[in-house]
Order: sequence, then C-alpha cells, then structure tokens
Amino acid sequence: MTLKVRIQRGKVDVKLYPGEPRDFLNEPGGPVVRDLERRMLRAQIRSEQLVRVRTGTLLATIHKERSTYRRLPAVEVVAGRARMKYTMLEHDGTPPHIIRARRKKALRFTVGGKVVFRKSVRHPGTTGTHFLTKSLPLAGGGA
Repeated sequence: MTLKVRIQRGKVDVKLYPGEPRDFLNEPGGPVVRDLERRMLRAQIRSEQLVRVRTGTLLATIHKERSTYRRLPAVEVVAGRARMKYTMLEHDGTPPHIIRARRKKALRFTVGGKVVFRKSVRHPGTTGTHFLTKSLPLAGGGA
C-alpha cells in the first residue's frame, strides 16, 4: 500500500494507492481466498446434504468455483450444468401442472398395485428444497 501526502497552497492532499492490498486480497493461496474457500466448503457440504437424491446426477454437480466480484476474489457454490433443466425446479419447486403423454398414446403407472393408463394426469407440484440458499448462512459463519 502506498500513501502519498501532498501539501500545496496550505491544503493537505492525502491519497492511498491500494496496489499491494489488492495483490494481497487476490493472491490465490492468500489468507482471504483461503478463508473464502473454507466458508464455501461448509456451504457446499450443507447443499449436498439438503438436495433430494434420485440418481445422484444433480448431487454430483455441486461444487465450488473461484471467481471475482468487482475485481475482488469470490467463491461460489454452483449446482447443475447447462443441459440440466431440472436444477431450478428442484431448488425452487414446481406449481401444480398437467403432464400429458408425448411419445406414446398414454402414460403408464401403478396405483395400489394395479397398472393404470391415462392420456394426462394432474401433478400436484413439488416443494423446492432451496438447497443452495439454505446453505448460505454457513458461508457467513452462521448456523
């Protein structure tokens, strides 16, 4: 950090040049980045505990990524991939909706041990797990 003081016509002009502190903050193995990594690891682990698991594909995509925010270091917990359309549906939930048969003439499922065929069904919707947002307090040091 450089501090420059200039006195001109009775005025004192003080300027602080943050050359070194920015390097200190952005240093990959520095204390700031290590602390961010540690905090976000806790959030990542909690996200993995909260997500619903059917096949494990969404669970396998939860990871930390280093990034920058306003030229300062940041670490994000990310879930899903570009082709995974259901990531936000799992996170936020879905409203009630109708499911229609598309590839075949009817949908096939079992109810009470009997096989049933229907052209469409009313899905009651799902509640979201909010696995990412619920894990954020751990990144801030909260419970």
